[in-house]
Amino acid sequence: MSDPQVVAASMRVLRQRLLTDLRITGQTPEARLTELIEQFALGFTTTLRDHVRKAVEGINRDEREAWRTHQQQLQHQVRRALLHDPLTGLPNRSALATYLDTVIARKPATRIGLCLVNLQRFSAINDTYGTATADQLLQDSARQLRGLATDRDYYLAHLGGDTFVLVAEDTTGPDDAVKAADAALRLLRHPLLIRGHTLAITAKAGIVERTAGENSSGDLIRAAAMALTWARHDNPATSWALFEPAREALDIRRHQLTHALPDAIRGGEVTLAYQPIIRLRDNTITGIHALPRWNHPTIGSVPADEFLGLAERIGILIPLSTHLLHAACARAATWQSTPQPPMLSIDCPTTHLRDPNIVTTVTAALDTSGLPPSRLQLAVAQDALRDPSDGIAFILDGLARTGIHIAVNNTGGPAHLAESPISTVVLDPRLLNGIDVYLPTYMSSTTTLAWLIEMFHDLARTVTATDVHRRDQLEALNDLGCDTARGDYLAHPMTGEAADQLFNPGNRPPPPPS
Repeated sequence: MSDPQVVAASMRVLRQRLLTDLRITGQTPEARLTELIEQFALGFTTTLRDHVRKAVEGINRDEREAWRTHQQQLQHQVRRALLHDPLTGLPNRSALATYLDTVIARKPATRIGLCLVNLQRFSAINDTYGTATADQLLQDSARQLRGLATDRDYYLAHLGGDTFVLVAEDTTGPDDAVKAADAALRLLRHPLLIRGHTLAITAKAGIVERTAGENSSGDLIRAAAMALTWARHDNPATSWALFEPAREALDIRRHQLTHALPDAIRGGEVTLAYQPIIRLRDNTITGIHALPRWNHPTIGSVPADEFLGLAERIGILIPLSTHLLHAACARAATWQSTPQPPMLSIDCPTTHLRDPNIVTTVTAALDTSGLPPSRLQLAVAQDALRDPSDGIAFILDGLARTGIHIAVNNTGGPAHLAESPISTVVLDPRLLNGIDVYLPTYMSSTTTLAWLIEMFHDLARTVTATDVHRRDQLEALNDLGCDTARGDYLAHPMTGEAADQLFNPGNRPPPPPS
């Protein structure tokens, strides 16, 4: 019916034969026949047009559907490429975050465990055997972990590089997350034969386990990453670490202090306090010990051991020690008390003591301030005397030749004392803890202390005690023949201004406690 010739023939037959075959005559039927043929032609044309339109629409619809399907496939491929690691085929960090967000939103009251598993020595393997071997190692490790995740219904992801993630839903406590980590670590301990090389790898894991709704996905990943850092830096025998909020708080504090310390030094926040050293036989102030202090504007007072350790870690301990030495010498040079100005004692970190320029630094501090060398005492750690063959022995001799005094801190024995220019021994403060008549260790502690004092005196060294906090400690030290002491019971550390008032003419020092 769609052929125009068929339509033309049909119209011709209708016009020539319809009336004749039906034996219809007259003008009226002729007019009706003409109208009938017109309607036939119009109906055919309309039907044909509609048919063509539907055909075109169907073709367009099929093309759009095919295009939409193609676009969806491309989008799926792009999405998979964006959410999966191309090497291992595992979900990546973005996919992991999406998954965790979904779990948190869907089951906020349940618990969830997350384990970051890190392959150790991966960089060394990459450097030694090449990228292809390292990539194969990642693929084999991913295959092993995928089997574990499938068996135990864990979610497995690859954060990139040498780190994988296992997520356990509906945990009942940290033990469930630890079990997941243990299983992964045991699995990865087996040697792998890769490209003809037998590679024995080890792994570390950082674990966090908590209620799902307590944190975002980013918080969970960061907590596990922090625990992984602990596992990598803790005891080598430890293969995993569990996230602890208290330890995190300490790490955050350390990071804050580390960032703030250089500016604090430049801004004058790191200062010195001064604590008198008392000669016990006549209660006379013979010296003063400079103690580093840092009062952080928000954290508050920071212990000296803490910020000095941070300074060493970030490589600014020597400049800080030099700055404090110059500041202390400059202030001590102004003290003119009679009959004799006090000697300045200040700690010299072992890191600074190992600096080849230490003698020049000390000499410069003395020359700049005008402090006589005989009024300066550097207190060094016991480790400085451990090995007499170390270069520190030569440095100590050089310092002694400048005319200053050298003391050693926290010693528990001779430690090559006889061969060194040490003039004073500062007793370990822990030795005083047992000086308490109510403790069962009182007699042994007193005997040990007496033996040490006598031994150091036999070596012609002066003995100083620190951290004297009670009267009975002071009396015991006096009875045992200790030469000098300092501590809060004798005198609290004071500011530099207070020390200036104490040691400059016209100011009488307060009487020592009886």
